[in-house]
Amino acid sequence: MFPGVSLPFGQVKLGIDTSVLNLDQGGISSANSGYTPRGNATGFSLLHTSGTGGQPKYGVVSQMPLLGSLEEQRINVADNRTYLTNRTNEVAQVGYFRTTFETTGVTTELTATQHTGILHYTFPPSVNTTAHVLIDLAHALPSGGGGYISQRYVKGELTVDPKGGGYNGSAWYDLGWNQGEAWQIFFCGDFSKSATRARTFWTPYNHLAPPASAPTLSPYYDIYASDNLAIGALFSWEFESSQGLEIESRIGVSFISAQKACQFVREEIPWSKSFNSTVQAAKDTWNKEILSSITVPPENGATNDTLLGLLYTHLYGTALMPTDRTSENPGKWDSKEPYYDDWYTMWDIFRCTTPFYHLVYTNRYVDMLRSIIDTWRFDGYLPDGRSGNQNGRTQGGSNADNVLADAYIKGLDKVKTISWKDGYKAVQKDADIVPRRNIDFNAFDGGTKEGRNALPDWISLGYITQDYSRSVSKGVEYAQNDFAAYLLAKSLGSKKDAARYLQRANNWKNFWNENATVDLGDDGLGVHMGFFGSKSAQGVFDTSLTYEGLIWEYSFNVPHDTAALIKLMGGPAAFERRLDASFVEGFSLGAGPANTAGTALFNPGNEPSFQTPFLYNYINGKQFKTVEKTRYIVNKYYSLARSGIPGNQGNARRLHGDQHDTENNLDAGAMATWLLWNLLGLYPVTSQPVYLLSAPFFKAVDVRIGTTNPTSPSYQSKTYLKIRAPGFSANNTYVQGVKINGKSINRSFIWHDEITNGGTLEFTMGSEAVAWDSGELPPSLSTGWK
Repeated sequence: MFPGVSLPFGQVKLGIDTSVLNLDQGGISSANSGYTPRGNATGFSLLHTSGTGGQPKYGVVSQMPLLGSLEEQRINVADNRTYLTNRTNEVAQVGYFRTTFETTGVTTELTATQHTGILHYTFPPSVNTTAHVLIDLAHALPSGGGGYISQRYVKGELTVDPKGGGYNGSAWYDLGWNQGEAWQIFFCGDFSKSATRARTFWTPYNHLAPPASAPTLSPYYDIYASDNLAIGALFSWEFESSQGLEIESRIGVSFISAQKACQFVREEIPWSKSFNSTVQAAKDTWNKEILSSITVPPENGATNDTLLGLLYTHLYGTALMPTDRTSENPGKWDSKEPYYDDWYTMWDIFRCTTPFYHLVYTNRYVDMLRSIIDTWRFDGYLPDGRSGNQNGRTQGGSNADNVLADAYIKGLDKVKTISWKDGYKAVQKDADIVPRRNIDFNAFDGGTKEGRNALPDWISLGYITQDYSRSVSKGVEYAQNDFAAYLLAKSLGSKKDAARYLQRANNWKNFWNENATVDLGDDGLGVHMGFFGSKSAQGVFDTSLTYEGLIWEYSFNVPHDTAALIKLMGGPAAFERRLDASFVEGFSLGAGPANTAGTALFNPGNEPSFQTPFLYNYINGKQFKTVEKTRYIVNKYYSLARSGIPGNQGNARRLHGDQHDTENNLDAGAMATWLLWNLLGLYPVTSQPVYLLSAPFFKAVDVRIGTTNPTSPSYQSKTYLKIRAPGFSANNTYVQGVKINGKSINRSFIWHDEITNGGTLEFTMGSEAVAWDSGELPPSLSTGWK
């Protein structure tokens, strides 16, 4: 999770950038948020992501405070390895971050608004009486993988105030996680006190190697760099050795122009507004919009601090991405629609995060939906992954389809500001038009920028051959994507298209190899038959191919038709036995880089396993096993420690073994919202208006239900879902019965429209497992829910 400063979904995420690798290897850090708990600081920058896997993006528009003679310290302003410094006394709070450099004693404090950041430097009394702030346009977060993966500085332009009061300009960067083309960011910075001297520099740039010598610092105030020429500036202040010096820098960023970046500074952080009042304003915004959306009332009784810490830490983590860049559409994209970037990715967030936004942050979510539809209008495809104002990369299917369908069937079809007609057209394009192939060294077949590259096989064969990467996991996802297309087509399209997509939603069965067996022995509850498998064009099953998950995990991934899946697995008893085997320790075979946790086949550290512990709800009388498994997972794998999230640790940790030199990876909020749903006792089934029931971790908890009030985006609903668990205690964790607004139910799920107007969801709790759930099973396509 990003530990720097930001507003909810803020464009600016101002934080420290650090390095944890061997200096001889270039000081490379693969911490995607810029931050590592240990390691040396390389600067502070205004753009970051939060809790993402893959490779870094951003870490640009930077400053670095230096102290003393650069020559005597052999500091090369174009080589951050020469001024790396360790840190101490770090504090990270909502709206505020502070760190002190061990080498120089300089303390830096940070706060932020939507488009701006404030850096407050305190240079200590020192015999070194020259303070500096370094501006390095070539500063960006590199990748431990290097080469084609690592993002690169391309070129820039910089104008410096001759009187030393500030600067503005822009820079271009390319590649990084989504392997995007070059994109441009503009900036404008002011200082609280004019510098004694302001100088600029330029030097040849190679992102794989630092410059051989230090560039000359020159009194040129307007410089432009062509490709492969790094530029920057150094502002310097002389001060009395006994007094120290405080300097504040205020910076705005824009994707439109430097003038707009300057405008953001004037409007959001005028000098009449203090640093401390900006911190308080950030806290107030977080509390009003995000942290007050779930509250634990007094009737809950004493709550342990760890549980409250988990609740509010992860609630905070839901609102760092995507990034709200409304009115900041790049280039010729002139639109009055909201605009959100940094979808990292729909594959990660469609199961838990976007349903959470729908229920709780509904106003925001409406804007996000309008934004992704507008992205289709201007870029040609819905974003599955997106950063730097460009689509890329897809993980498997076109999962924005799932997001739109889920929103439509849960009542947002009535929101007039969303063009559902265009939304359906966008989903149709995903379903029927093969995207242009791109170069991706992690996928031999390319086609990872957007859309579904394996459509030729999918449409002609009804499955995907090994001519395409990740053939099995793609096929499983394509089926769910087509179910989403069907849901929209039956209301917005033709009957012919609806029937076509409905047929394709069943294509997952074409991957099913009923003769495939896995023998896990007595500990693993014996032999299990029937698994997904990859086929050749001739229909012969071959080696299984999946993305970030085992075939075992993906074999449970048919959320739109779990009933049919149970039938293929041999019925409820065989399905239950296979679920039980998933949680037996000692059978893990690994499931992709940095995403495994534990030794069971079930992987709590990655999205393909998210729904698996809730699947007991599809067997009458077995909901108690959902409670057992989910509580076990939460209690074992989630904590407030540095590695308090299962799996999903960044590349820096892998290179340093178990030293945990990286930030926890929330997968853009996916891991956070999975935990939050569990704490509430619910789990959403995407593309169905359904929540599966487990059991809450509180005796009483209130959830503010969002609203679609079009006149006030900041309006907060006064409608609450009150979740109550009478009898709950450390020993009483089993559900004995459930009531909705006082009416008893004997089904282990609830419908979305049963809670959208608030009310009370009551779980009666006890110490023994009972088969209270003898009624209707959750809906599936094959049992009539369409």
